[in-house]
Amino acid sequence: MNSKTNFQEKLDNMLSADKSNSQERARCRKQNKDWLLKSAVIALKVIDTLKDKKMTQAELAIQLETSPQNISRILQGQENFTLETIVKLERSLGIDLLT
Repeated sequence: MNSKTNFQEKLDNMLSADKSNSQERARCRKQNKDWLLKSAVIALKVIDTLKDKKMTQAELAIQLETSPQNISRILQGQENFTLETIVKLERSLGIDLLT
């Protein structure tokens, strides 16, 4: 019986931690919705261009001298881009990302 109570306490703690984390993520998305939207638009343009050019994420990572993991974050549409990163993407892909 003690182990069942212990298990329930752990489960309750996990759920309450997840709930607060979910609430915090939702609050963060709401506060940052403007740049997140622009980031998603940029990500879609990059994805479309990679497909058109038959280019892989790994190839783009090499051109940008960054990691494939960084390219993955960019393509998820939740990257807070610097102007430097935007310019590097535009040069590598031959596109304009801000119009």
